[in-house]
Amino acid sequence: MLLDISPSLPVPLPTQIAQQIRLAVAEGTLQPGDRVPSTRSLARQLGVSRGTVVSAYDQLISEGFFLSAQGAPTRVHPELTRSPTAQPPRPPGVSRKLPRARISLRPSAGSSGAVRPAAWRKAWREAINVTGTSVDKTGEPELKAAIAEHLRLARGVTVDPDHVVITGGSREGLLLILHALGPQLRVGVEDPGHPGLRRVIPLGGHEAVPCTTNAGGVEVDELPGDLDALLVTPSHLYPFGGAMSAARRSALLNWASTTGAVLIEDDFNTELRYLISPQPTLATLAPGADVLTLGTFSTLLSRELSAGYVIAPPALAPALRNTREVLGMPVATVTQRAIANLLAGGYLRRSTRAAHNRLAKRRAVLAESLLPALKQGGVSVTVPDAGGADVSVAFSTPALRDYFEKDLAGQGIECGHESSLWSDGKDGLVLSFSHLTDADFHIAVDAVTAAASRLSAQAPRQ
Repeated sequence: MLLDISPSLPVPLPTQIAQQIRLAVAEGTLQPGDRVPSTRSLARQLGVSRGTVVSAYDQLISEGFFLSAQGAPTRVHPELTRSPTAQPPRPPGVSRKLPRARISLRPSAGSSGAVRPAAWRKAWREAINVTGTSVDKTGEPELKAAIAEHLRLARGVTVDPDHVVITGGSREGLLLILHALGPQLRVGVEDPGHPGLRRVIPLGGHEAVPCTTNAGGVEVDELPGDLDALLVTPSHLYPFGGAMSAARRSALLNWASTTGAVLIEDDFNTELRYLISPQPTLATLAPGADVLTLGTFSTLLSRELSAGYVIAPPALAPALRNTREVLGMPVATVTQRAIANLLAGGYLRRSTRAAHNRLAKRRAVLAESLLPALKQGGVSVTVPDAGGADVSVAFSTPALRDYFEKDLAGQGIECGHESSLWSDGKDGLVLSFSHLTDADFHIAVDAVTAAASRLSAQAPRQ
């Protein structure tokens, strides 16, 4: 396996190794099932430390490129399907199929490498060594207490651990709530809004009812009066990027009290979006109201971690606990205890502060170099008001959008489409730089900047 790496490049050596191995797989030099050199052997060949190669291999194993088993040599994953070689561009209108991307700018929950492997290993070791055989299907007491304490310190929210129920992520949490509330519910959803959770509602036999939403959140005066529940994201409004004002939140709570509808607040990504202090949850503004809060660990700990929680008000907590008892525990006990160790040890708060600093630096880079290049290319640019490092771009014609997207695809960069990312989505593109590794971030910024400069030359000919 011949690789060409150089310490003089700005890209870290493990990233260079991983990039070249991915390329070898894509080009067919390495085939599914092929045995790869040991980390020690490749380190000698490249003249680098073994730890450098181990880091690259660990990344490729986590991505599914490599398969490693105890006592067996590391191989290219046998089930890996190699992308076909990109074909020459076809005439406009024939096909918009793009080459497989190496870097995706589609918005993603969580940030890459949110928890360092050493921290995970320590948390897991401590969790495995805990003795005890009692099982609480609503969640491990250690985790529920750790969540309550974390919310108190990070959000100023007072939560009774008995009102916390552990879930297998936000989607499972929403299904759990709907099961507890009853059959054939009419559930209001933001329109436009993020499509992720709204797609879950019909799976439970319920009706998703679109509710008009603007940059300030759901329009309370236009809400139907016969809703059983309303799913809202007051701290992270898609696709507008802002947050619901205090006045709108108060009006929404009054509406719910008057109509008897249950409010389900999706609190995703809130702590990473606000640099000083996240806005309070709806339940904080009206203690005792019928507000259920959905939380997840994917944005703060790991995108691959299917674990979350629901915070229920006293009136709804018994029904939620009973439903959880019937459905069973969704997350392994050891996993719950490992998460609790990360929360209780303060790791999550430290990680969040580091993420804030990283995102602030990325926003500065985007504002200095990428945004001016996009605007000079004749692209309409929208940047969300709070947090994150996402950019929405709109084009004067579909042909310019397709040209820009294909240009990036040729550089291994995939964009997100507004039309697929939220209801009532337009035909623009979304470029999210929040979740990328540092190396991929700089590669993506350079690629988008270059594509924007070429777009400005292309525009007059459209």
